[in-house]
Amino acid sequence: MNAPPKAAPAQHWMSVAQALALVEQQRQAGELAAAADLCQQLLRAQPNHPEVLHVLGIIAHQRGDAAAAIDLIKKAIGANGTVPLFYSNLGEICRLAGRVEEAVAAGRRALELQPNSPHALNNLGIAYYDQEKYEAAEECYRRAIALEPNFAEAHSNLGNALRTQHKADEAISAYNRAIQLKPKYVDAIANYASVLHLSGRIDDAIATYKRALALDPIQANAHSGLGLLMLTKGDYENGWFGYEWRLRCTETRYRPPPGPVWEGDDLGGRRILILTEQGFGDALQFSRYLPMVRDRGGAVVFPAPAPLRSLIAHSMPWIEVPIAGQPPPTYDCQCPLLSLPQRMQTRIETIPSAVPYLRASPEALARWRARLGEGPQFKVGLVWAGNPKQLNDINRSMPGEALMPLLAVDGVRFFSLQVGYRAGELTRISNGKVVDLAPDLTDFMETAGAIGNLDLVVTVCTSVAHLAGGLGKAMWVALSWNPDWRWGADPQACAWYPTARLFRQRTRREWGWVAESLAAELRAVVAGDRSRLAPFAIRAA
Repeated sequence: MNAPPKAAPAQHWMSVAQALALVEQQRQAGELAAAADLCQQLLRAQPNHPEVLHVLGIIAHQRGDAAAAIDLIKKAIGANGTVPLFYSNLGEICRLAGRVEEAVAAGRRALELQPNSPHALNNLGIAYYDQEKYEAAEECYRRAIALEPNFAEAHSNLGNALRTQHKADEAISAYNRAIQLKPKYVDAIANYASVLHLSGRIDDAIATYKRALALDPIQANAHSGLGLLMLTKGDYENGWFGYEWRLRCTETRYRPPPGPVWEGDDLGGRRILILTEQGFGDALQFSRYLPMVRDRGGAVVFPAPAPLRSLIAHSMPWIEVPIAGQPPPTYDCQCPLLSLPQRMQTRIETIPSAVPYLRASPEALARWRARLGEGPQFKVGLVWAGNPKQLNDINRSMPGEALMPLLAVDGVRFFSLQVGYRAGELTRISNGKVVDLAPDLTDFMETAGAIGNLDLVVTVCTSVAHLAGGLGKAMWVALSWNPDWRWGADPQACAWYPTARLFRQRTRREWGWVAESLAAELRAVVAGDRSRLAPFAIRAA
């Protein structure tokens, strides 16, 4: 194939329109340097030409320079602020750069200029989605579809917005429509698999993820989702491989720091930066791997989130735990926290399950001993809800009323470890039988101090479960019918936490049987059968 002609100074031999057509040809062929050079020649002749500034911004975006791209497109808008495409592209680039407020503002302006543009509506919906304004995103997608019913991308994005609002059946319909319109639409197929997973259709989800990967072997969402399902089934070898792709997923919030990534080799005294990437529960669960990194010869630097900092610093005093706002620490290599199981080649039988690996300070324990008292009555801590923004929270959290059979057990003092907007709920509906500790649970060290003075923690799948498990406290976990992968397939025991007992729903969102089982077991414990508290810890010992 013949190479395109070498560009001479554009103003000497072609019109601006012809030059821009050549720029577009070069840009689409991946010849970004040549396209950018021709744009610069055009700008020397007409420094504020809006179309040239705009396309040069698009080229900068393709080259990975988001800041330059945004600056150039803003200059194009300054030269001509009436072109909807300029605002639409500015919004998308701002969104990808994490500048979501600017993305929404640009998207709104594009719609003001072109109210019936399905693509502008779709882009604005994506920006709202990144803002976690899912209802606004849904409205944009539905308007786009009304204008262009065969807009497959809008149908798939609508599925995303519905999924995050826990409307699984509607999301499945939206994804199916997107796939009908574009049978090889890999992103929609992977998203469809994710909602099948949330709906408990595990085998269908696995088959659908594999279908996506057959079409696109490097589709990150499909690899990551399939990895989670393999972990659920106990296939850790394939599970950790797939889970590594989470770092490339479209919705990841993790931004890797500069520097080489540690792949599991001997560290030989090098300083290694370990970064958290997800929620508090994940940080609590996988902090058990930090001593293993030290044993590989690493000087561990772990910038724990502020609510975890004092607990981690006390539990593992040999770790450097930087304080927020200080200059960034120096390091030789880095690794995401949740990649450590893969680096350590963890299998079900080699999970580092020794507890406790987290410890409350003597001062925290003393404070809470004075607060809770040391009487003979059995003391139980309760947590019934997680973060409402978590994708599966509608299934894992329970109404406070569901625990009323447990509160009817005599000879027990109940304490709420629940924080957040639902903190006082159980205290209110129990007429004060449950003591609300939330005002004094200012960080995880305080919660650890409280747990250290309890006999048992009863919790749903949330960060307190991982805290209690890491502390080696007896805990009973109330699980949904389709729980997170880490609780495994065993109906009662958890390989990650030997002091845990699992109480799983029999049917979707039906907590009655779980609550009655918890109450029956608690009565037996209060009556004297302490072996029921943590029977699998006894077995493990």
